[in-house]
Amino acid sequence: MIRKSSIHIEKANIGEFYHNSREKKTKNSIFSTKDNYCNIKANEAMELYFSELKKRTELYRKRTGKKLHKKTITLFSAIINLNEKHTKEDLKKIVRFIEKRYNTKVIQLAIHKDEGHIDENGNKIINYHAHILFMGIDNEGISVRRKMDRKDLITLQDEIAKILNMPRGINYTQEKKKRPKRLDTYEYKRAMKLKNDEVAKLKNELQQKDEENKKLKKDLLLKNAQIRKLELTKQGLEKRIQKLKNQMKDYNKLQKENRQYKIFTKEDYQTLSQIKKLLKVSSLKDINHMLNEFENSIKEKIRKRQLELIEKYSTETGLIKKEKIIKISTVKKIIKYTTSTKKDYGKEFIDAVFKVKRLQKELKQEKEKNQILKTKIKDLEDENTKLKVERDYEEMEIKESSKNTEKIEINKTLTHISKKRIKSSKNIGDL
Repeated sequence: MIRKSSIHIEKANIGEFYHNSREKKTKNSIFSTKDNYCNIKANEAMELYFSELKKRTELYRKRTGKKLHKKTITLFSAIINLNEKHTKEDLKKIVRFIEKRYNTKVIQLAIHKDEGHIDENGNKIINYHAHILFMGIDNEGISVRRKMDRKDLITLQDEIAKILNMPRGINYTQEKKKRPKRLDTYEYKRAMKLKNDEVAKLKNELQQKDEENKKLKKDLLLKNAQIRKLELTKQGLEKRIQKLKNQMKDYNKLQKENRQYKIFTKEDYQTLSQIKKLLKVSSLKDINHMLNEFENSIKEKIRKRQLELIEKYSTETGLIKKEKIIKISTVKKIIKYTTSTKKDYGKEFIDAVFKVKRLQKELKQEKEKNQILKTKIKDLEDENTKLKVERDYEEMEIKESSKNTEKIEINKTLTHISKKRIKSSKNIGDL
């Protein structure tokens, strides 16, 4: 699997100087430490850190006139993905890049090749990575954290990939994907342990299932042997004859119910009766052979009936598309899966064909009923429209009549007023 580049920067504590130099035992170290690298011991790193912190704190005070805030991050840890080919020279390139980019100083750098896990197949999976611890206050007394915005960190990932000549990790911002939670070393170890435990549990369950399946197969073989042994007894052969007889009756009954010809004739029943009579005089082995031959002839008749149904109803039942002739190989496959000595699928197949035909007939009837109902609905709608037109016409006539009545009343009123005026004018003239 190709490893991808990644740099993760977080707040550090001085205890990490010991983790990086491996001067104190760590649970993460499970492989050989001989290929690890660390530039300085923990005590030297701490002395350098406190010396630089004192200088930078003073620069901060002079620049701002204030004391350094308690929550200011004074030490950062950069954790960087590597592969098995990377060396301390590659890491020093990143050190120079970080010091220049953030105008700061790197205190300690380390390469670890002793961490990782053992996978479910017992293979070593080494987590090649590096730690760079650098000052959180730059050379001018400015907080480095203020320089690390989203844009800066995205560009940082691109630059680290180029320096290490590795494919870049996923750009979650560009691809608009949710960023997964990053696990620290201890969380990663716990997660891998849980994963390995789960894999081991599943393997154990699978092994148990395999053993159960083997036992079931063995039991099945024994039962089949017992069945074959029972079939060779007189009682077993009698049961077998009766079973064949019942099967033949069931098929004929099904055919009769669907107004079809009988598959098995009177001669077939007579043949079966003759075999039963021979039980008294012939050897059981011969009888068993006769029954096998007879059973094969029954199966052949069932197959023949299935072929007839396939040819007749294939288009309706969806076995043939667009009137294409079904291949003989396909027919044999259908028959193979619809005829079984364990379960009588052949009868089910024939019954299913007849059911489809009945359902198609019922569907056709329902469609005809629906068509009649649609016609009735249309007639009712036409009648309703006609009645609506008549009602509207009547309403118009009533309105017109009402208007005429109002006009007559108005004319009467006006005539009456006119008469009064004429009368009044005459009276005035007399005076």
